[in-house]
Amino acid sequence: MSLKPAKVQFNGGELSPWLEARTDISKFDKTAKLCRNFIPLAEGSLKRRGGTKFISLTPEDEEITFSINTTPLEAEVIINGIATKEIVVARGEWVSYEVKATGYVSKVGKVYVNENKNINVELVSTVEMCMLRINAYPLDAVVKIGGYLRNTARFYKNSEVFYTVSCDGYITVSKKVVLSEDLYFQINLEKQSDVYLDDVYGDWGKPVAFISCTAAGIWKKRKKCILLRFEKGYLPIIFESKKIAPDADDIDESLFIYNQEDGADSVCVLDDVCHLCYLVRTNIAIYYYDLSGTLLIAFDNLSLQVLGWQLDEKGKYATYYNTYDGYVSGKTIKVYYEGDLVFVMDRRL
Repeated sequence: MSLKPAKVQFNGGELSPWLEARTDISKFDKTAKLCRNFIPLAEGSLKRRGGTKFISLTPEDEEITFSINTTPLEAEVIINGIATKEIVVARGEWVSYEVKATGYVSKVGKVYVNENKNINVELVSTVEMCMLRINAYPLDAVVKIGGYLRNTARFYKNSEVFYTVSCDGYITVSKKVVLSEDLYFQINLEKQSDVYLDDVYGDWGKPVAFISCTAAGIWKKRKKCILLRFEKGYLPIIFESKKIAPDADDIDESLFIYNQEDGADSVCVLDDVCHLCYLVRTNIAIYYYDLSGTLLIAFDNLSLQVLGWQLDEKGKYATYYNTYDGYVSGKTIKVYYEGDLVFVMDRRL
């Protein structure tokens, strides 16, 4: 009768049934025929498999409904690759959709759904036009529609349009509207209740204008620059390209450039020094000239694209960041990003 000593190590795991009688192989004495609800340890012993762990109660319903209302009504809707305006999905899923119709710009999107959700999608027409007209009081108020100085403009139907009305000493009005039809607004600005304080910006003088938001000319790092004009000069606020707007830490008073000459629309940074300049863009390159007309630096288009700092938020090649707009009203400077207020400055820090 053969002796079968007890096995004391199992770090070889389970042995194939085809090798059950192979006592001559080295791993035979380190394996088990069946290892159920146990976990082999590297040291050779076994431990019991862990049980389940309570995390939280499951929702009452795991399936939810996602649907889309469209303008125009005849638009075709594709959700998760299926032609339908309503679909049942699992809770917590990402849902992709496409809405398209003849004579309209198609719209593609992706939505995270954690509850029953219904969204409205209005397609922008490529044929029909609507007009937006704005009259403002006081008469010297500045009206901008879509970022341009004008009080009347035409856009394709269902376009989303941002407008602002501003005037020194009055509260700025800024809104987004969807042009589903011709619109006319009479906007009467309200006077600011606070008294203007001459020392808010000290020796810089009163704020005059938001000049532009451009790349800062730092080729080694992607940077943006908001350029503000005061009575006594310009303040460049340089901030990381990944940010939508600067914060208090980005306002460096030492960068203020005392220069009352008008005409700057950007800043070139050379050897860590900011230089006021104006940009000239051609099909070949972008040129930075100082206000006296001297060329400071030039970048060819290929270099800008490779270096990447001259890209806008959507990754497109850009000289100016046209998604930004800004206004000065009294002592307050406001900067908007795609119509939303993102930065306010009403005193020197």
